[in-house]
Amino acid sequence: MEITVKKLPKSEVKLTISIPEARSVKCLQKATEELSTYVKIPGFRPGHVPVEVLKKHLREGTVEERALELALQETYSEAVTKEKLKVVSRPKINILTHTPLVYEATVAVYPEVSVSGYEQVKIRKNEPVVTEKDLEAALDEIKRKHATYHEVDREAKMGDRLEIDFDGYDEGGAFLEKTKSRNHPIILGSNNLVKGFEEELVGLKKDEKKNFKIKFPHDYFHRPFQGKTVEFRVEVKKVEEVVLPEWTAEFIEQITGAKKEFNEVKELLRKNLFYEKEYEEKLRRENEFIDLILKKTRVELPEILIEEEIDMLIEEFKNEIEGQGATMEAFLEANKKELKDLREPRRKEAEKRLTLRFGLQEVFEQEGSYIQVTPPEINAEIERNINLYPENEHLKVRKEYERDPSLVNRVENRLKMDKLFRKYLSE
Repeated sequence: MEITVKKLPKSEVKLTISIPEARSVKCLQKATEELSTYVKIPGFRPGHVPVEVLKKHLREGTVEERALELALQETYSEAVTKEKLKVVSRPKINILTHTPLVYEATVAVYPEVSVSGYEQVKIRKNEPVVTEKDLEAALDEIKRKHATYHEVDREAKMGDRLEIDFDGYDEGGAFLEKTKSRNHPIILGSNNLVKGFEEELVGLKKDEKKNFKIKFPHDYFHRPFQGKTVEFRVEVKKVEEVVLPEWTAEFIEQITGAKKEFNEVKELLRKNLFYEKEYEEKLRRENEFIDLILKKTRVELPEILIEEEIDMLIEEFKNEIEGQGATMEAFLEANKKELKDLREPRRKEAEKRLTLRFGLQEVFEQEGSYIQVTPPEINAEIERNINLYPENEHLKVRKEYERDPSLVNRVENRLKMDKLFRKYLSE
């Protein structure tokens, strides 16, 4: 087998591989033996069918196609090992000749990566502060969660709870899926519905109807509705006044399960808010540190790898749409786009994800033994993760870790990140 290697721009190489005729014959024989085990031919034992006889019982070209697959799989793997290439993508194969078999395999290899300067940068730490305004807002939220509702015979105003029926129609008058609801509860001012919807309900009384148009924002979470103008037809079924509880001894005991003074409740809530703000500050500093590594990373990304990452982003987008009850086809039709139109807008995100991935890997290499994690540490963390699930699911989750090495790799990387954060964000 002859191999030539040509370096290409953007961390790619092109392998030209020539396979001797004898090797091709062996692959043909192997394909014949493999396929003959699945085909029952009178007079022949499985695995011992002559190639010419087998061909007559299969679709034309089946044996040759399988022989080619085997030849490519075996020789490409051997070539990568022999040339000591650290490949990071699937190869693009181009057959030059079939007899003898000569082909090109273009593949991305691990690029040169440099990350420097992150060690000297200090990320400030803000001490968490719980203000009286924070405390009052939290106390008010507790009361709202335990609010009661009294039906009233008057016009609705902000703060009221309504039950409404509504349907949505496009600009052509056609009914829109996912825009129908009956006896839908909504508190005016909660901003749980699309912006502008709740304001249209102010002033309406029970049994009154109203039609109005809402233009959905371009960044609306449900992508098929982004930028769309929808006409809503609404009927108010009930108007209720929200009644908030007072901080009586009975109410305090109800929510805490013990007899406490109001000041004790405030202090307990203040501590909880402090811990929340402390955790938010920790996440902020960690994210800032990760952004710093991204900015300090220099890498020439292989084009093949960028395209593969874009594929993954589009697949994630498809899953997101389907999770909302729509389809990719419906989204493309509604937005007058083709699948290829989704690629370029995702290029920067793909490049960012890849750059960070390579940057973090380089930082892990630079930090060396300081952030290395041991098998006992990994196993202990996996057990902690498993214990987060109900006990009857422990066996299932444990088997998932045993079956999928990528889950274990994520745990290992997370532990390395924790050690990295402790080293540079301990102040």
